Amino acid sequence: MKRSGIFRIITPMILVVISLTLLLLMPGDDISGSGWWSTYYIDKVMHVIVFSILALTTSIALSKLRVLTDSNYQLMILTLVVGAIFGTIIEFLQQELSVGRMAELLDIVADCAGVLMGFVIFRIVYGVFPGVIPSDSVISNRRIS
Repeated sequence: MKRSGIFRIITPMILVVISLTLLLLMPGDDISGSGWWSTYYIDKVMHVIVFSILALTTSIALSKLRVLTDSNYQLMILTLVVGAIFGTIIEFLQQELSVGRMAELLDIVADCAGVLMGFVIFRIVYGVFPGVIPSDSVISNRRIS
């Protein structure tokens, strides 16, 4: 596979990681809500949504690159572990760098739930779990696959 093809495959994943990092490291004062429950609930929902997008883009990129094609579960476990580690690092960075934010265990749980939701979305879109995108898939890029 050409370098330009690999770069084109991983670019969305890199953009999601950068956007996710910037979004989750915003100061807590920028997240407004009418009450504690509203702010708390929205925070967890945002963690689930952004980590499902991260898992989906990562799964698509790694599936197209044919990483860990022996077993879909290896790729899913790798993505889940990396997502949990990334979420944990972001939580500690929130506590250390951001004003008005603190590390929460439930945010890490929401991150992991988001990764699992990303796998479900991948399954719905491609008909298989992350691993290898079927060549007959309408969404797969035939020039790269």
